[in-house]
Amino acid sequence: MGKKKILLADDEEDIKTVIKLYLESKGYDVVTSYDGLDTLDKVKAEKPDLILLDIMMPVINGFEVCKQLKADENTSHIPIVMLSAASHADSVERAIEAGALDYIMKPFEPPRIEAILKKILG
Repeated sequence: MGKKKILLADDEEDIKTVIKLYLESKGYDVVTSYDGLDTLDKVKAEKPDLILLDIMMPVINGFEVCKQLKADENTSHIPIVMLSAASHADSVERAIEAGALDYIMKPFEPPRIEAILKKILG
């Protein structure tokens, strides 16, 4: 079986660079997107095995992106893990309600993401 493809959707370039380099060093294929609209396009084009989705993004926020992906039969099977600096309990609840499998608070250590990926993707 080939590398697992991860779509990393975040508008913060520093975070994207660190996570992308780390996950690639662990054998994942990482594709990135900048905003919600770009993310929806990339999901259709790239067909990732998992999406790391920031909540606070331009154009369409992560909650709405998650809802749209979960409502589409072509993308509803893709696991989504939300990323956010918003540590409010209601944000976690909204992420789960939107269809996310897990939620990671920023700031975080890259090994935390890898552990969640392993748990979800096997």
